Amino acid sequence: MSSILIVDSDGKALSVMQRKLRRNFETHIALGPRCALQRIREEGPYALVMAEFSMPEMDGVDFLAEVGRLSPESARVLMSRTPMDVANLVRAINEGKVHHVLSASCEDEALIGVVQEGVNRYKSVSASIENMQEVHAIFAKAVHELVCWLRGDVRGVISPMLPLLRDLGQKTGNPRPTVTETALLLSIIGLIVLPPALLEKIVQGGSLSDEELLALAGHPERAVEWVRHLPQLREVADVLRDYANALHLSLLPETAEPLERPALSMEGALLSMVMEYRLGEYARLETAGIVDRMRRGTVYSKAQVKALETVLMAFDQDEVEIGLDRLEPGMVLSRAVIGTRDDAEVVMVPEGYELSRTTIVFLRQSARHGQVREPFFVRKLSVIPQAGNDTA
Repeated sequence: MSSILIVDSDGKALSVMQRKLRRNFETHIALGPRCALQRIREEGPYALVMAEFSMPEMDGVDFLAEVGRLSPESARVLMSRTPMDVANLVRAINEGKVHHVLSASCEDEALIGVVQEGVNRYKSVSASIENMQEVHAIFAKAVHELVCWLRGDVRGVISPMLPLLRDLGQKTGNPRPTVTETALLLSIIGLIVLPPALLEKIVQGGSLSDEELLALAGHPERAVEWVRHLPQLREVADVLRDYANALHLSLLPETAEPLERPALSMEGALLSMVMEYRLGEYARLETAGIVDRMRRGTVYSKAQVKALETVLMAFDQDEVEIGLDRLEPGMVLSRAVIGTRDDAEVVMVPEGYELSRTTIVFLRQSARHGQVREPFFVRKLSVIPQAGNDTA
């Protein structure tokens, strides 16, 4: 059942409206616009938000305009107990982006019909947004794969961060997991711009100068330069900027921090956390030490650091031995795949890499040429048990 929010400064009117709609919809009420905006921030989005025009604290048009900024996909309906003049009706359309204006005394059938139409619109818009985000994610994965095979020195940097990012996002209630993952995948564009010597130093866990830290922290911004020309990726570009800001604040010493701290989105903070953890892994630091450093800092909230700590404690590092024919996209290598080229051993795919269809095809082709041999070792957590198979 779709969830709607009814807003009015009159408690009795709220109760009446809720009784009319609760048989057909999951109804929530908020006494006044301030309370409603807080509910939308904490519990939204709602499929539809309905508000009374004549509220003393903030009129319905101004309130619904703010709803549009917080939750643009939500349908918006304006109710009025008194006739509205033309000027306010124009405001409702132009500023509040209201989909319907109804008299509070309208027939129940008309009311239910308008609400149902708004809910249907929300479902359609949400499905379109979700589908578009999935398309963007597929595009980002393709770009990531291409860059990885063109530049082997960045192959193992991003992919091992994906499982941790997903688990951390679930634990913290990240509202835009697909957008966040897309931003992480596309950030590889910024990594390949870094000097190869700096990348090598990062992977080897070397100590970085302030200048090198600044370059590393700015790599998501370099990716923004590439995606900002694509209007469909505007959300991703915003997350990449937040990611860069969070890294800057976290990695650089106090003297190098900006004078004014930007407000960071959850997505940007989570991306920075998983990158900071990855850097700690490269430096061979203990997990407790990495988490403690984040806790002592001022970039991440206590809840975010606690969530990371919980996820890392539950992160199952046990491995499963598996054959080539059972490799599936999404599995994460617990050991690097070592192969031979020109009679020398080389790392074909690094530890922690999340397998894609392209990578599996590459491994199969390499196996046919005798360049890699079974078995492979993947993280137990990334293996989906199949009927009749025991992966324990």
